[in-house]
Amino acid sequence: MLTGLPVAGFTGTLIDRYPKESPGTGVVRAKTGTLTGVNTLAGTVVDADGRLLLFAFMTTGTTDPRAAQSALDHMASTLANCGCR
Repeated sequence: MLTGLPVAGFTGTLIDRYPKESPGTGVVRAKTGTLTGVNTLAGTVVDADGRLLLFAFMTTGTTDPRAAQSALDHMASTLANCGCR
């Protein structure tokens, strides 16, 4: 299943959501979800220590889907920068 998820900055629904300089580019693999007022991002990320982390983020009551997506992408990128030891 993991290999079928879109890769941030490279494939599927994440191809245009992560700029080349984003720490999440190439290391975030995730499934997006959007309904009126709800945005989600769930998947995996390899952190700065090389560990595979799983995450699931959701926003509700949003009026700006692009801003919500950007916030979710930023959260996943923050995990990529994490050195959690």
